[in-house]
Amino acid sequence: MKQPVSAVPDTGRQPATPASRHDPLKTVLPLREEAPAAIRWDTEPAVCGYTRLLHHNERLGTDIPVPVSASPVAVPGAGAVVGTYDGLVRFHNRALSRTYWQTALGAPVYASLVADRRRQRVVAATTAGRIVCLDLRGRTVWQAEAETPVYATPAVVPAADLLVVAGFGSRCLGFDLATGKRRFARELPAPWHAEDGSAAHRDPYASPAATTTGSTVVACAEHVLALAPDGSERWRHELGHSVRSSPVVLHDRGEVAVCSVDGRCLFLDLDTGKPLGQVDLGGKVIASPVAAGGLLVAGTQHGRTVGIDVARRAVAWGAPGYGPREYTSYTLLPDGNLTFLSARGNAVGLRREDGHFLWETSQVLGLADHDPALDTTPVVAGDGSMYCGSYTGMLYHFRFRPEENDKERS
Repeated sequence: MKQPVSAVPDTGRQPATPASRHDPLKTVLPLREEAPAAIRWDTEPAVCGYTRLLHHNERLGTDIPVPVSASPVAVPGAGAVVGTYDGLVRFHNRALSRTYWQTALGAPVYASLVADRRRQRVVAATTAGRIVCLDLRGRTVWQAEAETPVYATPAVVPAADLLVVAGFGSRCLGFDLATGKRRFARELPAPWHAEDGSAAHRDPYASPAATTTGSTVVACAEHVLALAPDGSERWRHELGHSVRSSPVVLHDRGEVAVCSVDGRCLFLDLDTGKPLGQVDLGGKVIASPVAAGGLLVAGTQHGRTVGIDVARRAVAWGAPGYGPREYTSYTLLPDGNLTFLSARGNAVGLRREDGHFLWETSQVLGLADHDPALDTTPVVAGDGSMYCGSYTGMLYHFRFRPEENDKERS
């Protein structure tokens, strides 16, 4: 198969620290430093490529759709690296019309892929606990075993050159990001119903979050913990309610925000775990928030997105009718505004400052037996591409309109 453009070598510079579950610093892997493209991020993107991912069942003699449960890693100018429920990782070109390579991992990929920007690599985790690091030619650089199912997106911790994985069964592991060598493995607090709860083993579900000092914040059961780079516990705070959404580190404030299922957004001191304040969102929270220019943007299962002023600990704006799809994340567009999946299964853009509606996608393509709903958090690259997938085996490439189109028409 034709290979993509070669990755640039390691520059030795430490990448910036991701703050949230689907931070673009984890989901976008630039091949080189380039000036931002002139793109109209405030207009509805168009579907400019799609593919159906199918598995042919020989016994039944039929094609079965392959769910896309994990958000991909976008590679601007080249395409996207995608993990799917058939255990394959594929590097598709930008239009999704060609596959550069594919690698079999042996078990479904549910957790979103993450980027090692320092070395131009991608890391995938499987539901069987296998962690695999691949370069952009599809070669396995290292692999490791978490020995527990991984459904939560791993955290990339640049300051410690560490990958932190939260696995079912109340486990947390740290792996050297360069080599895959295990640095620590430890137990986490189990849910209160661990002895007889039918789904108690399916915890933690939240993704860990990295700090600029190399520590990691882990939300599990009814607790939030801060772990040092060696896995030792720095502090622990009990919330009294379970956590399904991922914590967000507010790097500039030295705080972490955690939303629990009882609708509270709690702010904790990053050094001590001491509570600093809270905001009541008025509904169950299971989607993961994002930090955006002095705001924390979160949403409830009751159909509302809110922007929280983190300095005042108060709701700055609300967007009723635009609640997030369950277990997805809010993320940022390259211009600093917001995108996420609505409960209707479309990607939506909102203005960061006031929650003003910008756009909503449509995947109605006139295809037979086509469910247009999206299921994975959108990943947006600076070249104007957005990638998103569905549980029904559809993978989409959207394009935002270049500003040069407007100039040509004027």
